[in-house]
Amino acid sequence: MKTVAVVAAAIGALAAVAAPEPSPAHRIRLDAEEDVIGIVHWGLNTFTDREWGYGDEDPAMLNPSRFDADQIVGACRDGGIRGLVVVAKHHDGFCLWPTKTTEHNIAKSPFWKGNGERGTGNGQGRDYVKEMEQACRRAGLKFGVYCSPWDRNSAHYATEKYVEIYHAQVRELLDGRYGEIFEMWFDGANGGDGWYGGAKETRKIPKGYYRFDEVYRFVRELQPKVTIFCGEGEYRWPGNERGDVDPVRSAVLDGNFCQWEADFPLRPGWFYHASERGRTKHAAYLMNRYLSSVGNGGTMDIGIAPNREGRLDDEDVRALRGFKAIKDAFFAHPAKDGEEFNFVETKDEFGVKRLYISSDRAIRGKRYLVDPELIQLVRTATTDSGETDTAKWMTGAEKERK
Repeated sequence: MKTVAVVAAAIGALAAVAAPEPSPAHRIRLDAEEDVIGIVHWGLNTFTDREWGYGDEDPAMLNPSRFDADQIVGACRDGGIRGLVVVAKHHDGFCLWPTKTTEHNIAKSPFWKGNGERGTGNGQGRDYVKEMEQACRRAGLKFGVYCSPWDRNSAHYATEKYVEIYHAQVRELLDGRYGEIFEMWFDGANGGDGWYGGAKETRKIPKGYYRFDEVYRFVRELQPKVTIFCGEGEYRWPGNERGDVDPVRSAVLDGNFCQWEADFPLRPGWFYHASERGRTKHAAYLMNRYLSSVGNGGTMDIGIAPNREGRLDDEDVRALRGFKAIKDAFFAHPAKDGEEFNFVETKDEFGVKRLYISSDRAIRGKRYLVDPELIQLVRTATTDSGETDTAKWMTGAEKERK
C-alpha cells in the first residue's frame, strides 16, 4: 500500500507541474494572428551590390534619390504583412541610426543631411530607423529591429570592449526612442574576416562572447511586450531560409514554448541587386510558403529589399499584393456543416494555427471551399532562387560566403 501511495503522490506532483505556455507577449501575437511579418534589409550593401559588407564602406554611398518609408511600408501592409523588423545594423557595422557608440553611422551620410523628396525633416538629420518606425505606426504595422552582433568595421571586435559597445547599441534601439518594439531579432553571426579598423584580418570569438543571457534580460526589461527571435526567444530559426517548417518538430524547446519563424527573402538575396530583377518570388509561391510555414504551426517572415532609390520595386509590390489576394481567396468561402470543403484551419489550445488542404472530415476545425484550380496553382508553384548563401553557411552546407 505504501508503494501505491508513493506512486500516486508522484503522479499528483507531475500533474501539478504546468506545461510550458506562451509568454504574455507571445500570447498577444497569437491572439492577433500576426503570423506574417517581414524583415527589411537596406543600407550600404544596397549600394555596393553585396550581401555582406566588408566593413570599410564609405557612408557617402548612402544617398538614395527618392527614399520613401511610407511606400515601402504601405506595400508590405497591402501584402498582408502585420509587422516589420528593420535591419538597423548588418555585419558591415554601419548603424542606420545616429548612435553614440561608433562614428560609422548614418550621421556621416548624405541621407542624414536631408537628400530625398522629404527634405530635411526635423532639421536634426534624417534617421532611417525613425522614418521606418513612424511609417509603420501610420500604416498600422508593428515595429521591430535587428542589430547584428558581428561587426566587420569595429577595431574592437573580438575584445571585451566591443561586447559593451554592442550591448549599448541594443539598448539605444530599445530605450523608447523608437517606441514599442514587438520583436527583437538576433542571429548567430559570430566572426570571420573583416576590415576591423584597418587590420584586415580574420577574428574568432569564444562561445558565449556576446553574453546574450544579459542581452535577453535587459531587452525584456526595456521592452516588456517584446518577443525575441533566436536564442531563448519565443521564435526560433527552423534551420533553413526557404520558408519551411517541419510539421512534426516540437514547439517546446529547453522547457520554453516557442514557434519556428520561417524567414526567406522575397528575392534571391536579402539585399536589393539589380541583377536579380525578374526573380522576385511570385504570389502563388508566397502562398505555397505560407502553407509550409504558418500551415505547419510556424510564422512566416518575408525578406523585403528596397532598391537604391529607397523604394520597393514594382515587381515586389505586385508579388506582395498578389499574395494577399490569394491568401484571402483561400479563406473567402467558409463551408457549413455537411457542405463540400477542401481546406481546413485548426488551432490548438494555445492558438497555434495549422492548415490542411484536405477534405477529411476527421480533421476538426474551420472548413473552407477553395477553387481547385487555385489550390493546384499554389501546390505546384516553384522558384529557381534556391537556398540563400547565408543559410548554406549557417548549416555547414557551404563554407564560402559572398
